[in-house]
Amino acid sequence: MNIQNQVNKIVEISWVPVQHIMTLLSLAEGKVGSHEDLLASCDLPASLLETQSARVPFKSFIALSNAIMIAMDDESCGMLPKPIKPGSFALLCQSCIDCKTLGHFLRRRIKFLDLISDDIRVNLQLEGDVAHYEIAASDDSTPLSQHIMIIILVLAYKMGSWSIRERIPLISISVSGPRGKNAKGYDNLFDHQINFEQDQNQICFPAEYLDRPILQDAESMEQFLKAPAAYLMSEYGVRQSLAYDIKKLLQGKAATDFPGFETVASHFNFSVATLRRRLQDEGTTYQEIKNEVRLDFAVTVLVREGNVKAAAYAAGFSEPTSFFRAFKRWTGTTPKAYIS
Repeated sequence: MNIQNQVNKIVEISWVPVQHIMTLLSLAEGKVGSHEDLLASCDLPASLLETQSARVPFKSFIALSNAIMIAMDDESCGMLPKPIKPGSFALLCQSCIDCKTLGHFLRRRIKFLDLISDDIRVNLQLEGDVAHYEIAASDDSTPLSQHIMIIILVLAYKMGSWSIRERIPLISISVSGPRGKNAKGYDNLFDHQINFEQDQNQICFPAEYLDRPILQDAESMEQFLKAPAAYLMSEYGVRQSLAYDIKKLLQGKAATDFPGFETVASHFNFSVATLRRRLQDEGTTYQEIKNEVRLDFAVTVLVREGNVKAAAYAAGFSEPTSFFRAFKRWTGTTPKAYIS
């Protein structure tokens, strides 16, 4: 299987919280077509927005983002006060690919952002052995939304990780503003819990990573730019967290064939105690990872087929009542309501 097929396979079973769709639509309010038309163009039912805990296929999210970006002629989809011309992201990436180290890459990125937008101020600072990548609004009288601050931090983090082919180990993520009820969706973008209600918007990581060499080149960048969102979502070629690796292991199996905890520990050459501790350090458990994959399987079948019984089977349940209870616990709604 070639690289693009591997990326497509991962994205095929990837989802985003419905809150990201609602944010896009609110930004496009009154500037492009109706919500119904935009959703229909991406094969998304408007009824899906009525369920706050719903998940949306990642491919549909990207399609909606592209539709809004083209209609608004704005690569930020209205998230910044002044539009960003489409193509700016590609030029940013291409301008950084000849950098030698991650520190060089991030500083070049900051210079480029300063050229294309007067609305944001980005800085990279060192305090002892910790690097701080900070973002703020250029004008305090025109504050930027919490959403755009998080998205800019995510892009720096994921692009940086992609450039060195290794996930940058985050020490902390700080964001101003309150932690909303859907904050878990933002946490998942980093695989790390965000600290809300902070004075600054920043990610912190070991300063030693600034000296990591760039391991991508012009050829891999060309492949990346064919579908950048898919690459960043799949994080192809980036060394992942243990929880991510376990999730991918399970996604290659039927829900009824998920291995036991001891088998998983052996697969990754850990003792049971070490695996438990490593997952605890990442803020999760094996049961939570299994539940997440089961939900992915169930939602995939519900969206494609609208068949609750088939979704229950895909999630590893032989008894529909148990599946209904589990689905309600995972999403806050019932399978039937999810596809109604």
